[in-house]
Amino acid sequence: MMIIRLVMLAELVAIAVAFAMPEDVRSCVLAAFILATAALIVAIFPPSASLGLAKLLRPGLVAVLATPALFMALQTVPMPMGTLGNPIWATASTALNEALAETITVDTGATMFSLAQYCAVLAAALVTASITLDRIRAAQVLHLLLSVTTISTAMWFGRETTGAAGSDGSTVAVLGVLLSCAAVIRAADQLRRHSRPGAAAPAPLPTLCAAIITMIVCVIALLIRANLAAVVTAFLGSGLLLSVFAIRRWFLGLWGTAGVLATAVIIFVATLTVIPLRTNTDPTIALSASSQIATERMLQDVRPAGSGAGTSAVLLPIYRDVGVGVTRERPTAAAAIVIDMGWVFLCGVLVVAVLGAVVLIRRSLSRAHDYVYPALGAAASIALIILAFADHGVLGLGASLSAAVLFGLAFGQSTPGAGRDAQSLELKEASDRVAGPFPASYSRFASALVTAWPRVTLMVLGITLAVQALWMVLPEWYLGGRSSSSTVASTATALPNGISKPASIAAAREDFWIRGGSKSSVNPTSSADEQETVSTVPSNTLARALRSSPLRGDIWLMLAAASKKSSLQHGTAAMLKMSYYTAPNDLDLLPLRLSVALATDSVVREPEFRDLIKRDVNLAVSHQPALRPALVSAYRSASPDGKNYLESVISEQDPTYLDQVGARNFRQGSR
Repeated sequence: MMIIRLVMLAELVAIAVAFAMPEDVRSCVLAAFILATAALIVAIFPPSASLGLAKLLRPGLVAVLATPALFMALQTVPMPMGTLGNPIWATASTALNEALAETITVDTGATMFSLAQYCAVLAAALVTASITLDRIRAAQVLHLLLSVTTISTAMWFGRETTGAAGSDGSTVAVLGVLLSCAAVIRAADQLRRHSRPGAAAPAPLPTLCAAIITMIVCVIALLIRANLAAVVTAFLGSGLLLSVFAIRRWFLGLWGTAGVLATAVIIFVATLTVIPLRTNTDPTIALSASSQIATERMLQDVRPAGSGAGTSAVLLPIYRDVGVGVTRERPTAAAAIVIDMGWVFLCGVLVVAVLGAVVLIRRSLSRAHDYVYPALGAAASIALIILAFADHGVLGLGASLSAAVLFGLAFGQSTPGAGRDAQSLELKEASDRVAGPFPASYSRFASALVTAWPRVTLMVLGITLAVQALWMVLPEWYLGGRSSSSTVASTATALPNGISKPASIAAAREDFWIRGGSKSSVNPTSSADEQETVSTVPSNTLARALRSSPLRGDIWLMLAAASKKSSLQHGTAAMLKMSYYTAPNDLDLLPLRLSVALATDSVVREPEFRDLIKRDVNLAVSHQPALRPALVSAYRSASPDGKNYLESVISEQDPTYLDQVGARNFRQGSR
């Protein structure tokens, strides 16, 4: 009893952490630790009803659930040259002048982060399934989910009002509507049983009131803050639940069931036509109501095995337009899966989701009682499929953990008599002990074979998740005690161009905490002193970060600036070119990039670089007046060839500003 309550509390805390904290490495690490502990507790001290998990967790299902994790791990494994490896690694190898292994992913850290999140989601689902085989615990988990979704939706509504909302708020609100609808249906069944003479069923009025409150809160939030696709999705999911309720309540025959399901399908298809569809675009962003210009460009360059789980956010700055913030556009969940994992993986996910919904509906119609739980899982599966093509919220940590607990609840209650089978297995073991030593030992061996599979699965998953959490958190502890790393971090923070923290310890792990650094405000006027500041950063520290994330244009720029004073002009040019190619539209990097480029003779003399420099100067002169002071700083530190070329480019754009640049340089040089 105490173990079950501890596990339920652990899941509640993990979901609360995911919603309360910003979605970064720290929240993922904390949730991973909590869920790893819960999985290990259930594996070591399984509840009596959890023995029935062997009836649900078949080897085939384990293989299906493990496939995404294995594929993510495969994306980080070195590939033979010229096969599935991304070409960026060969380019980075040439720029760094060292051999780098080609992998499918373009960012090892982002892929490992996604792998840890998937393992956390999987642990939440399996732990929930093991404790909800008992119908009383299933009702308690349903009530906990109602509370969590109500509070989370209210928090999302408040943050949306202040402009600080996360991307998974509408998804959680849709899940809240489905949960409240399921709770209302369950309460209606209990009221019907309670009204029978001699019935001893508990009065469900408190649960009914709580479900109605949750439904009101979630519906209001969806109508005011969410897009039309989320509202229609909530309606369709609720309609599926009501269809199952109608079949169970009034149409128990074969033809009645077929008629209700056919009507539900017709309503489903008709309702989908209400959602506005994008025409002449990729189907993965057809339901999105926000701008998906950069996402559509990324989808045109999708590789067969993807670019690595979690790397769509890394690729987005390369494809976005100049001056457009990264936070203004997020790929839909379906588009992100295609970019990260490939088209085949998305098709596989959709097939598994649809088949899972069909299985849950069949199991719901075959149950005498508690049919609402598998019906809830089927409705959530269909709803999340639609939402995946509308926004990014399905992949959020909080929304994915909530959905995992919901699906664990649905599958835990999908098979009739799983809990009773576990109890009968225990009784059979006790009777076999009385019968004699040989039958008892044989029975124990057979029972061990039946129950060991799910326990071993939970044990392996818990250990894996704990190791991943330690793998992510150890770099921060290591960074806290290293003066060199502190110097790098403070240097990056001091850079006026908003360069994120570019340093850490291990090649892949360091990039986790690099991404946690916030960007400072742009101050182009002080770019003249940046090269001296950057020169204090150890070059080997910057190179280690690039070995795991070669698309970091800010780190390439810092490495070019740090190596500019050396005699290896070719190395500086190669690194500067990588900065241009991996962050072509990042205006925060423009001042330092111009300073390094104009101060390096080999760069100024190369025709390709001259075009790139001219593009940056045109942006500063004609389109971004706030960056004009950066031209003065770059002119002051430029080489003679760099000054001549800068003067010629500015004279083509704005001859009057060229006089201002010369006058300012004269005044500053005479001080």
